[in-house]
Amino acid sequence: MDAVRHTLPDPRQYHPQVSLTNRLIHHAQSVLDAPSAEDREMWRQALVGAMDEMLQRGEVLSISVALAMVPTQACYQVVWDALRQTVEEAGGARALVFALPLVLVAGSREQAELPGVIADVDALNGLLREHGVFAAGADVALSGTLLHPDSLVGMDALTLYRMTRQGDAARAVLPAKAAPITVKEEGVFLRYLIGVAIQREGEACPVRLGGSVGAWGMPLMKFLGEQLKADGVTLFPIARPPLPAMQALVAGNYARFEVALQVFASSQIRRLRELDLEPVAILSAHDNGELHFTLSAQGDERNWEGFVWPLASLDNVKLIEESFRELMGECRVREVHVLPDLQPESRDGVPLFFTADDL
Repeated sequence: MDAVRHTLPDPRQYHPQVSLTNRLIHHAQSVLDAPSAEDREMWRQALVGAMDEMLQRGEVLSISVALAMVPTQACYQVVWDALRQTVEEAGGARALVFALPLVLVAGSREQAELPGVIADVDALNGLLREHGVFAAGADVALSGTLLHPDSLVGMDALTLYRMTRQGDAARAVLPAKAAPITVKEEGVFLRYLIGVAIQREGEACPVRLGGSVGAWGMPLMKFLGEQLKADGVTLFPIARPPLPAMQALVAGNYARFEVALQVFASSQIRRLRELDLEPVAILSAHDNGELHFTLSAQGDERNWEGFVWPLASLDNVKLIEESFRELMGECRVREVHVLPDLQPESRDGVPLFFTADDL
């Protein structure tokens, strides 16, 4: 592995010269620039208060503009954190709209379809209650419908803000369009199971949110494998911990690309070694907001493969680089290159991927 640890540049476009007259950006930048913890909290509360006023009036456009015009990722994170806090918290009782991300690694020689619904939804909820993911006696349940990520994206901040304050009625407006998965050869797919938990004032949260997958992970994987099985399909379901809907969308998207990168790397490294070639790993950042990964071998122009990670707004470039280095270490790839300069999207009209011979 290379001795010098370069820092991969962040290829996303920000607006460092943007006017701080935007109220939300001004508050967020004041949080970042605050000289003390007390001042930082004062500005954070002001930002949350401004968000709440806007959502009460249905002014989602102003929030979208602020998120689009932030000068740095750190500023984006502050604005987004304030938005999700405003959406998720309510005075008195609240309907916690949460989702459990599922990354499904599936393969089939012939085209096949996985179900879009968990048939035994009572057993699903019972399993999570048995393992303490849902509190005993709490008013909480997942729907058995597997949702496409677009269905969760469609529940914008204003929709979730209103649902949080609707109590039991929130269940009636959950998205219900099932998204079966068509499998041909090998693929990594993302789906969500969505639910509502009623949390009354003064009570503990009825769902164990975030953290790591505990003892419930393996039983749930086996249960999902049975519920979603299809003839001729090899299925490996990976569940991530439940989170409030906005956070689940972010975590699920990251998990999907993380798993897809692992599947790509293990397959390509195995292929190169079967050809008696020594893998060379290269990671580069490109000016269209993408990270490109390649696994190739010196003197071989044919057997290289590439993987693209289109960065989402909250993806952590440093974390992705660290995870890639760790993955290559686990796979015993000795030569790993992380290019320190921002690269163009393409060369001569062809998407740009670097191989061992380019170095």
